[in-house]
Amino acid sequence: MRKIGQHFTAFEKRSLIRTVFVLLMFTLCAANPCTASGNIIQLPDSTMRIGKDTSSVWHRKMDIIDVLRLIVYPKKANATKREPRKTGVFYTVVAYPGYAIATGIAAVAAFNISYRPKKHPDGNLSFFNNNFQYTQKNQVLIQSLSNIYTNNQKWQFPGDIRYFHFPTTTYGLGTSTVSGDADGIDYSHFRFYRTALREVVPSTFLGVGYNLDYRWNIIDDNASRGYVTDFAKYGYSRTSSSSGLTFNFLYDSRDNANRPISGTYMDFHVVSYLKPLGSNSNWNSMVLDIRKYIPLSKKWYAELAIWSYTWLTLSGKPPYLDLPSTGWDSYNNTGRGYAAGRFRGKDMMYLETEVRFDIMRNGLLGLVFFGSLETLSEFTGAFFGPIQPGGGAGLRIKFNKSTNANSCLDYGFGTHSSRGFATNLNEVF
Repeated sequence: MRKIGQHFTAFEKRSLIRTVFVLLMFTLCAANPCTASGNIIQLPDSTMRIGKDTSSVWHRKMDIIDVLRLIVYPKKANATKREPRKTGVFYTVVAYPGYAIATGIAAVAAFNISYRPKKHPDGNLSFFNNNFQYTQKNQVLIQSLSNIYTNNQKWQFPGDIRYFHFPTTTYGLGTSTVSGDADGIDYSHFRFYRTALREVVPSTFLGVGYNLDYRWNIIDDNASRGYVTDFAKYGYSRTSSSSGLTFNFLYDSRDNANRPISGTYMDFHVVSYLKPLGSNSNWNSMVLDIRKYIPLSKKWYAELAIWSYTWLTLSGKPPYLDLPSTGWDSYNNTGRGYAAGRFRGKDMMYLETEVRFDIMRNGLLGLVFFGSLETLSEFTGAFFGPIQPGGGAGLRIKFNKSTNANSCLDYGFGTHSSRGFATNLNEVF
């Protein structure tokens, strides 16, 4: 297994170049583009006032499907606009190569099905995002993320079901760990999360839910060889179960959940894990996820995005693999530039900012620059460790101009020579 900081092999470099190309191609495969998020806004498809020739299709709002139409039907594409369908069932089936620091190169197959009722043509999409990956490191990742809205848009039911067989690396507890602390681990993981949220006032939801994380066949390589690891000192066992109830508050005033230009998002929830529900121990955790979007230029769809993520253990002792950790938030997005699980502790504080802007007036291509700071509590949990910075840049390709969804390719870097690429559909936050 390649440790953080080790150079890419020639094969990986060639594969990463292919990934950039296939990122373009996989967006072309979607006959009916759809999104993986909630609030949707219809964008104008008017011509752009650039120069004198405003009749050219290149001066209109464009996405990758428009590019495909220009290649296959150039005369028809120039003569007519593509009017997207706003209601009904949408689906996408696609296969492509992916890459992440924790997985290496991955073969990815994705299937998305979404639905918007005729009563609410500008409302929220109900969706099921299903993703299968087999990776260079013999990892199997099967995940289904979903959110189901009732026809009156008053109820939503977000969910997360996954199965992972995930040989990976842990580095111990806290942010003072170094690359030399790497310890190989292996386990299988089943997750079932489901929440019911009811709108109580506009943009504000209250709800309850159920969380289950069950892991088995857990192996700590160094502990099995007789070494004393943080995992062993904390409490190593071959299985772990965390089963509990969630209590949720959600405020979401974003104009678009795929690529917000303005608005605020706040998710606050507390989870109480209980032995009577099948948990190994009684413990409680809290997550406060706040995101703010500040428009900088409407002309170029430029904005400043700010993300604060606080994940605390309120009481009790969670299983080691359920502790707050880099890259193990709900959508596995914290800490670009670091491998998932690089830093771990009982408490986590994270801050990220990102500047986003279009580099083509028709919105087809964009760029982002991002930076982050994170700290996690040390082994005793009594105090936080050093603050670890990260940063990087990314390319954005418009996947669907109607829903403002982007395909994303980011390159991130951190301390201790940590660095790597990541692909994503829709913005990281």
